[in-house]
Amino acid sequence: MHDDVELVIGASGLAGQSLVRTIRDRGQNVVGTYASRPRDGLRLLDFTNAGQISECFSALRPKTIYLAAALTHVDYCEEHPEEAQRRNLDGPKLIAQEAARLGAKLIFYSTEYVFDGKNGPYDEEARPEPLSVYGKIKLAAEEAIRDLCADALIIRTTVLYGWDTESVNFAMQIYSRVKSGAEMTIPIDQIGNPTLADYLAEASVDLVEKNVSGVVNVVGKDLVARSEFAKALVKNFGGNPERVIPVTTASLKQKAIRPLRGGLRTEKVTRLLGREPISLAESLERLRNRWQAETRSPS
Repeated sequence: MHDDVELVIGASGLAGQSLVRTIRDRGQNVVGTYASRPRDGLRLLDFTNAGQISECFSALRPKTIYLAAALTHVDYCEEHPEEAQRRNLDGPKLIAQEAARLGAKLIFYSTEYVFDGKNGPYDEEARPEPLSVYGKIKLAAEEAIRDLCADALIIRTTVLYGWDTESVNFAMQIYSRVKSGAEMTIPIDQIGNPTLADYLAEASVDLVEKNVSGVVNVVGKDLVARSEFAKALVKNFGGNPERVIPVTTASLKQKAIRPLRGGLRTEKVTRLLGREPISLAESLERLRNRWQAETRSPS
């Protein structure tokens, strides 16, 4: 392999798939890896195994490494802190060490959960105050990666969604409820920026092409309550938005504390890319187009 390889770690997940598609569409040489969910054309890599990482990186000599693999189930992380640490901190540190050794550009995906959600939306300079195991470990990973790779790009995002029948992202959860006609109780007091995975991938690659490093928020433009987003998704999938029952977060008795007044500010990414982030309306239209193309085409 040559040094022009773009490597996407976690390419079977929602963000990773979007990254592979985006990079390939731009005519670049991309290799994707998976850990537990095989997909055609992907290479097996346990990103918590130093030997496997070293072997993979030595064979591919990637120029750019997108670390899209993570354990993102926030309540699961709360109950399994050792596994969360292994996959969200120890693995990323191993990858950062190898990236530094190779002189490769590392892109790491972080989260608005590094904040407490008391006075969002947050810009890149806001002081992190994570409330959950997931948020604390992601913040520790950000700090470790900055120490190991001075020119790393750390992208914070939130409420990531997209069309992928094998994913359990929020949009797909809503889609399955619409199909079954079920009512859904969704928090009215969690505010965030819904972010289309394809937009996250496109903006990520654009930032890399501009050789940006440091922390950048990449999220959708609109700040909305989770229940409002759910209603918009239901409508988008042709369902009845009245099936969405807005409730308080406290009533759901989730294991991990959520940042409520969250969300991320987008002035920096707007300045860097010279364009506004994608609006919720445009994101939903792109989601609908993908859904209709995949469900209407003969298999």
